[in-house]
Amino acid sequence: MRIGVIILVVSCVSAAQAARRITGDYSNPALGYEVTVPEGLVGITGDQPGPERGLTVSLSSGGTITIFGEPNSLEWKAPIDGIRRSLALEKCNSDRRQATAFGRMGRITATKGTLACDDRVLEMLLAFRPGGGPIYWITLRTTTQKRVEDEAACNKLAGTFRLIPLQ
Repeated sequence: MRIGVIILVVSCVSAAQAARRITGDYSNPALGYEVTVPEGLVGITGDQPGPERGLTVSLSSGGTITIFGEPNSLEWKAPIDGIRRSLALEKCNSDRRQATAFGRMGRITATKGTLACDDRVLEMLLAFRPGGGPIYWITLRTTTQKRVEDEAACNKLAGTFRLIPLQ
């Protein structure tokens, strides 16, 4: 029994040591992108199981911005398919107000989806890598009271999105 406890403690310590704080530029050559974390904000990466796909930025409002890349494993034909699917999976106890539009992730056109539910707001940007390959998400989770402020931080970060060669 003591061996099991020791293994658990060692596993938790190893996972905690894997998380890294990111200020400034974040690069993910395996997925072919980089972004710049806006001044005054800090991103955290390496805190998820599996290969590193991106980072999460915590905002002073309590909201979060998540940036990540992944294979198009569901083989969506267009970003709108991924946005619709992701918004549909969100739980909501009251009226759902959804909208879609186009947005920008750096120089790439993305599809933007928004869900307002109770006092929560979820905004998602999804872009496909030109020519195929990974897809890229930027997700803002915030409250209706902090939406304008947090949306500005999210748009600033999205504006820094750059494709780099896949490695």
